Amino acid sequence: MKFQFVLAAAVVVLAVPAQAQSVKSEVTASNGIVVTVYADAFAGRYEYTAPAITIDSGFALVARVVRGDTVPPISVQGVFNYSGEWRYYTSAVFRGGDPVDYKEGSRDVGRCRASRYSSSCSLSEEFHINLSEADIAGHAENGALAMQVRASRSSDVSLISVPLTYFDAVKEVSERPRP
Repeated sequence: MKFQFVLAAAVVVLAVPAQAQSVKSEVTASNGIVVTVYADAFAGRYEYTAPAITIDSGFALVARVVRGDTVPPISVQGVFNYSGEWRYYTSAVFRGGDPVDYKEGSRDVGRCRASRYSSSCSLSEEFHINLSEADIAGHAENGALAMQVRASRSSDVSLISVPLTYFDAVKEVSERPRP
């Protein structure tokens, strides 16, 4: 009897952490775009992302992270990866020049290499762009939303062009009832 209790207790202890983990799934929106969902029911956190968009030296994702009953606006998040000198991406504009709600993320140094003549490190800069439905509707052209991200310490710019279907898919799937 003692062995059965210990075995049952071990099963319960092993099962509890599994409930507190994030579960990945994929949901197809009505427009055919596959949205990846990371659901952490224990914490009441649900992360929705459309497929990655390749940009100059990196990638971007259309995303929405829902915590509890708080449903934030849809955002574009991503990272620039490059080598050389820091670019310090600090701002962005829509086509036509209207400013974007651009937030700088972390900056990290990856691997560094040195040669007899120079040294070089791989660098990365994360970013986060909050977008209202009015931003998307007011600046969309030809089925996409274009934004130009600008560096403050160089002349580097990067164009991010996001298909409107990605915003629609993330919005639709994130507004569905959650378990």
